[in-house]
Amino acid sequence: MNCRNYKRNSIITTITRRGSIAIILQFLTHFLLAQNIRGTRAVTDADSVYIRTFLKKNDIRIFYGGQGNRLVLGSLRDGSPDLTRNIYHNTNDFIGVGISYKWLDGDAYFSLPGTTYLKEERSNLDQFRLAGSYTRRRISFRGYISDSKGVIISGNQDEYQSPPSIHEFLAGLQATYIFNESKYSYRAALYQNERQMTTAGSFLIRGEIFYRSLGANGQPLIPEAYDVETRFGPQTGLEYLRAPGLIIMPGYGMNFVFNSSRLFISPILLAGAGAAFNTYKTDTNKGTHVNMEYDAYFLLNVGYNGRLWYGRIQSSYGIGYSKIQPTYLTSANLMFTLLAGYRFYDLSKAKRGGL
Repeated sequence: MNCRNYKRNSIITTITRRGSIAIILQFLTHFLLAQNIRGTRAVTDADSVYIRTFLKKNDIRIFYGGQGNRLVLGSLRDGSPDLTRNIYHNTNDFIGVGISYKWLDGDAYFSLPGTTYLKEERSNLDQFRLAGSYTRRRISFRGYISDSKGVIISGNQDEYQSPPSIHEFLAGLQATYIFNESKYSYRAALYQNERQMTTAGSFLIRGEIFYRSLGANGQPLIPEAYDVETRFGPQTGLEYLRAPGLIIMPGYGMNFVFNSSRLFISPILLAGAGAAFNTYKTDTNKGTHVNMEYDAYFLLNVGYNGRLWYGRIQSSYGIGYSKIQPTYLTSANLMFTLLAGYRFYDLSKAKRGGL
């Protein structure tokens, strides 16, 4: 009888312990989940298992970074361009401010002359950039302008370099379509004004209308000793290049998240081709040329996406190739940015004491 009672008590004790462990695990699961979704709410236009929005869905941010740019004006008569060289003649540090309010985002960048985050001997760029975007669940529009002075142009093998006196102006409008919009948050990847709850990715396709202007105030872009007709043909003595164009870039984006952590890793890769209508002026004539454009762009955001504060380290690399015959233009741009942002309620709530 005692043996039976002992076995029965052992079984009851085991069941009780297992029940207690299950209750504790369930409690911890609910606790971690509550902490994980704290400060967020479900979205109505996507799967809330994957995406949630913040209660404070607006933010202001500041950032600091550095960039290096390589701009090559070469000739196909000398051979194909080398896009693998990593010597950046145009460098600068920059600071900036930005704001996200509802569906709108805006950022302004200002260069810091005389500083160099990238390890180059000089920091020559005087640059101002302004960008604004309007992002919905399936599509995002982004417009930008970039005005750079003190730009250096080099040869393909650095056989020549122009003085730092060239002016480059860029403007464009991008439209990016997100295919897996119910599970992948483009806002969480780029702006951190949403929360990616579960790892997800999406195919992307971007169309961009752009305008590019490159000139040296009436002076030749290429040093005279290298600016010969046997090399550059009808573009000898080139004083400016101006080109509106269109490019289409398909790609893919991923948002990696880690269990209950608010840490994230968000890479995006895009590459494609298009066309541009170049007008140019030399010291003797003017000309036009319709050419193919090739671009590739990689962006990586790594950071923390909290309910009140967020921060990220951003690195990006973009390359472009424009074939004007026999002249070609290539560009490579490497950028690193450190960013911190603070969230706030809509202004209507702030007036009622909602901050």
